[in-house]
Amino acid sequence: MPKSKKAKQTIIINTEIGGFATADRPTPAHHKIMARYASPLLNGPPKSDDLLEMVCHMYTEEEAELVKHLPIFRPRTAEKIAEKSGRSLADVKRIMDHLALDKKVVLASGSPRKYTILPIVPGTFEMALMTNDLKTRTVWHQKFAQIFERIWESEYMKSYDKNSVALVRALPVQKLAPTLQQAWPSDKLEEVLDHYDDFGLTHCQCRQTTDMMGQGCGKPMENCASFGAMVKPLVERGMMRRVDKAEMIAVKKDAEENGLVTWVMNAGTDVRGNGSCSCCGCCCHALRTVNELSVPGLISRPHFMPEKNNELCTSCGKCIKACPMGSWSQFGPRMHFDRVRCIGCGLCVVACKAGALGLAPYEEADVPEKDYTSLLLKSAPGFIYNTVSVFARRLFR
Repeated sequence: MPKSKKAKQTIIINTEIGGFATADRPTPAHHKIMARYASPLLNGPPKSDDLLEMVCHMYTEEEAELVKHLPIFRPRTAEKIAEKSGRSLADVKRIMDHLALDKKVVLASGSPRKYTILPIVPGTFEMALMTNDLKTRTVWHQKFAQIFERIWESEYMKSYDKNSVALVRALPVQKLAPTLQQAWPSDKLEEVLDHYDDFGLTHCQCRQTTDMMGQGCGKPMENCASFGAMVKPLVERGMMRRVDKAEMIAVKKDAEENGLVTWVMNAGTDVRGNGSCSCCGCCCHALRTVNELSVPGLISRPHFMPEKNNELCTSCGKCIKACPMGSWSQFGPRMHFDRVRCIGCGLCVVACKAGALGLAPYEEADVPEKDYTSLLLKSAPGFIYNTVSVFARRLFR
């Protein structure tokens, strides 16, 4: 697919904010933590110098001595960590809250507060870079983004290519929504939002990463969103700002005008909330996993596909430039369309000034899961297959 023209870095790195210390050297605790992040149970990358560097970047020697007591999938209270580590409860609470609330590399939830580590992605990467204010970006965040990008570029995600169900689905652009007479309610952003009362916006973590690396595309950043119950804790921790429904719709329309794809979690209108990013094919790690790594199944098969009127098509190539998935290509005077890559966003239809394209219902579309429980249960076979196969490959390589 064509590469987007890169823009100058727009995020100004704040050198005055402190509290983001790193380790001077790796310790046995760092190696133990790296092994947990590398676990196939967390869809982790294999152990490597880059992964160890990320762990040392996230945790000082003192912090690592506490985090090593956080097993996978078993959140622990400060009291339990203090018991395991031999540190005072006051020290443990101070350090763990700093990791959860300031560095945002450990998840804290519940009352009493329990702490746990998350997968590198999705999880730690998004949490560490989620912010309502880009002025809070420090050298620590910039270095974190650089290390993560190196890990992602190792293409380890190819090892987890068996998916039973897609976790996200793209929505057709809002400009086309009124014309989609056969659209399901889950295809229209406004109808999805009608189920929620609380809305929050944050800055795209993927475009932050490329921007801080000097490789950004210059497209709007503040358009990653949450709806519902999950908004309150994110706003309280400075990871999002609260907006109303009207502003949410306006922001998403602006994102689409700038060539970004809107997607939501593939879980219907779960009462626990939903999330939505506005993605570009050049920065978004989810779209790039499909485009660059050829890992299928991350994005649900669309409810609509573009349909071309050959008599009106002028082969101008605007659909090629608009498509974030590389679905359109040109061979001489003829336009070629790859249905396998298409996510049904409709950006090509909007870009076609000749009126040669429209969206038509796609009979092989995936039905959204009704809630997160159904989504997780349907994902379980693929998760088990990936975990066992990656464990086996690493064991016998």
